Amino acid sequence: MPEEKKPRLKKSGKDRETSLPRVSLWKVIKAGLKINMSAIPVLYIVINIISIFHGISHGFATYMTQRFYDSIERALKIGAGAGVIFASVLALGAAFIGREILNGLHNFLHVVEFTKCNGETARRIHKKMGRLDPVCLEDTVLQDQINKADEGAGNTVQIMNLGITVLTFYIPYFVFMGFYLNNLSPKFILAILLVFIPTLFGQLMKPQVVAKFEDEAAPVRRKLNFYDGTMTTREFFKETRILGIYKMLIGRFLETCRELAQAEWRAKIRENMLELVAALLSCLGWGGIVYMLVSTLLAGEITVGAFAAVFGSVTMMFAIMQEAFSHVGRMAKNYGSARNYVRFMELPERGGTEQAADSSKGIVLENVSFTYPNGTTKSIDGVSLEIKQGETVAIVGENGAGKSTLVRLLIGIYKPTEGRVITRGMDTLAADSRSLFKNVSGVFQKYQRYLMKLSENVNISQMEKKEVPDKALSEAGVDIREDAFPQGLDTMLSREFDGVDLSGGQWQRIAVARGLYRTHDLIVLDEPTAAIDPIEESRIYRQFMEISKDKTAIIVTHRLGSVKEADRVIVMDKGKVIAIAPHRELMKSCRLYSEMYNAQSMWYEKV
Repeated sequence: MPEEKKPRLKKSGKDRETSLPRVSLWKVIKAGLKINMSAIPVLYIVINIISIFHGISHGFATYMTQRFYDSIERALKIGAGAGVIFASVLALGAAFIGREILNGLHNFLHVVEFTKCNGETARRIHKKMGRLDPVCLEDTVLQDQINKADEGAGNTVQIMNLGITVLTFYIPYFVFMGFYLNNLSPKFILAILLVFIPTLFGQLMKPQVVAKFEDEAAPVRRKLNFYDGTMTTREFFKETRILGIYKMLIGRFLETCRELAQAEWRAKIRENMLELVAALLSCLGWGGIVYMLVSTLLAGEITVGAFAAVFGSVTMMFAIMQEAFSHVGRMAKNYGSARNYVRFMELPERGGTEQAADSSKGIVLENVSFTYPNGTTKSIDGVSLEIKQGETVAIVGENGAGKSTLVRLLIGIYKPTEGRVITRGMDTLAADSRSLFKNVSGVFQKYQRYLMKLSENVNISQMEKKEVPDKALSEAGVDIREDAFPQGLDTMLSREFDGVDLSGGQWQRIAVARGLYRTHDLIVLDEPTAAIDPIEESRIYRQFMEISKDKTAIIVTHRLGSVKEADRVIVMDKGKVIAIAPHRELMKSCRLYSEMYNAQSMWYEKV
């Protein structure tokens, strides 16, 4: 199967942004329609039917106002009784009450619609994230796209709904009013067009302003979120306070705030200038329609009732048209961010076919190289090796040697840019993620601390598995009888939720238990024990190797004293594998390995 093509982006961040595919307004509308029809198919149709009647009801109320005034005028001329006038009042009241009922129902259903659709967009973003090639997260431009997609998801739904509202509410209203005014005097149609065309022009000029702002703001916003996290989250507070970093961080945070505010200020000035010019032109047109209305009345071309009804509705027509154009403007404004959602949803996915894993075949690398997106050097360079089923292999090397990258290639998280990786009988270039990760477990250096109960922190790795996680906790060295766990497995591991807090070492043991709990025939430990002392680490690794007999296990660590019992040790340097052999052989044959081991020997000489 040919290797899936990856998106090619230029090195310059600005150039890479401009090279992203264009997204038309039609694509955004289609994306919004899919969300609506998926979230609320029946309700969405009902809302639009109500919207049509709601729009017509406003025009019908104007028509009934004229009928009311004309009936009063006729009643006064011919001396009709109070019954005629009362009937006119009832008819007018029914028209206005019906309009208000439709207005309230329409607005209420829109609230329900937005709530449902926002949940649907979040679901779609999360599912898309699960289908993306994880290597995308190594690209800063694609990270910006993810950030902007989250910002623009709600706007995608809003653009669709605003567009449909224009079609189902505003257009029916103005079609009704157009026929009504044309019946009174054709010149009123020209006046309305002269009033509101400048406003429409001003609103349609906004997309470029907003799109430019979004392109400037996304990387700044991401940086702002990072600085905010360094000052407000628990994992940073000890270091930032003790080392006196807080002052520097808040300075950078404020500087980034100013940068974002300046970009927004420039966009607002351009946007408001357009609106000001359009509003001045619209005011001139509004004066023209009032003049034409008065002159038509004086010429005897319309009745007093028609004059009163139309004069009373001019302000409403003006407000409704302004509101319609405001919706068009919001569509234009939101288009700048909504297109980022569509662009994100069109990113190439990992793909691949469902395959059955055969753990007896182990893992084979054939001249594998890997370069990170926009990287200039190979992080993994021409590596060929084989890990047999049931073998425990350790990967060691200095910082930056490529250990973690090699692990991601071995288990199929990353695809090689050159060569092939065959893991448990599956080519990682051809198999889908579900197949590759089935019966695979791992514990990584940046493990997660879930603010949940102790039992949930462990069995989250395989929720469908109903076993109590006592065994996995015991194997990882966690004693639930300790004072640290007053409610045993039900102990909440979060002070934020009235639970307990744990030391770094305790959290790491729980992370190891989480990895052991998951059913697996391949497991990876990628430096998960950095907060545990070398003696305890060696105990965990020895027990891990015992547990992993008949299973393939890969250990990545800086502490070489923990890997002596591994079947083989892979030594890496600058992206290359320079030696593969058991510990004793490497001590004799590999200078780099023996130097690293001897330098660390004081840590584990008692082990």
